[in-house]
Amino acid sequence: MSIDTAITDAFRQWLEGEFPTHRVRELENGQGLDAAWQTLQHSGFCDALIAETQGGAGIALETAAQLLIDSGRAALPLPFAATLWVRAALAARELTPPEGPITLAQGRRDGARIECPNADFGRLAEWVLVALEDEALLLPAASAERQEDGIHGSLSAHLVWSAMPADGLSLGNDLDWQLIGATLFAAQIAGAADRALSMALAYAGDRKQFGKPIGKFQALQQRLAVMAEEAFAVRMAVQLALRGQSLAPAPQAAMVAKARCSAAVPEITAVAHLVHGAIGVTEEHDLQLFSRRLYDWRGQFGSESYWYRRLGSSALSSSEPVIGLIQRWQEGGVAQSR
Repeated sequence: MSIDTAITDAFRQWLEGEFPTHRVRELENGQGLDAAWQTLQHSGFCDALIAETQGGAGIALETAAQLLIDSGRAALPLPFAATLWVRAALAARELTPPEGPITLAQGRRDGARIECPNADFGRLAEWVLVALEDEALLLPAASAERQEDGIHGSLSAHLVWSAMPADGLSLGNDLDWQLIGATLFAAQIAGAADRALSMALAYAGDRKQFGKPIGKFQALQQRLAVMAEEAFAVRMAVQLALRGQSLAPAPQAAMVAKARCSAAVPEITAVAHLVHGAIGVTEEHDLQLFSRRLYDWRGQFGSESYWYRRLGSSALSSSEPVIGLIQRWQEGGVAQSR
């Protein structure tokens, strides 16, 4: 067994043991968030992308992609993805990463004022990597005015800094954090989509109507087949985007990944709720944990329409035809899988 496989297997087992769905509900209600974060931080997984010479595991992006997918599949209610990436980026600059949860949010600046609408995990983050058009800022969340969004179970918040905090840090613009953020959310969409598919298939096999499981009805089988295709497609898109050793995903592959993952959300959630019927939207059922996240993550760092436009502009400005780019990504993915 390779080291990377051992890491992903250990992370998956750790998630299953520490964050069953009833625990996810407790954390969404604010019960034990600090203790849960300490558990994650002490696990060492947040430093997996940091080089071994700096105390991390030095994993490749392929392994990081699997960790992100698994965190989405578990509906992990902690900002693991952003913390993983930001700590690695700071360590690469030979800066000491701050303690505490870090989230990643799109921001806009109006004079000295910095605003992050709908910052994922804005309720509990201690630090925020704010992706602006011209630079990235690492800001302490304690200096911001926080306003919760009021959505059931949501850990997001609207954050506003009236001015640049004294302990804030500019990370410049050498990394495209908007593209990174889009890819991180795409990976989590892939994980949640896979979990929703598993739940739909299990329920279709258990629920009986007219004396046989509803999964035996052809009309439902057809919808489940489409759902499975979508879940597989988004996973492949993420795996093609997150490859190699660099913290920056391949730009056009990352654009495709976020566009494809966001576009798949309506179909995946529609079929999942169709199979489950009315129980799927109830607070007591696990499905809503994933469908809520899928719709939230769909819009984080740009929905499919935004990334389709970005991808089109990028392709038109490239000297390589789009079909050539797609073939190169596919050939690379086949080579990697071998």
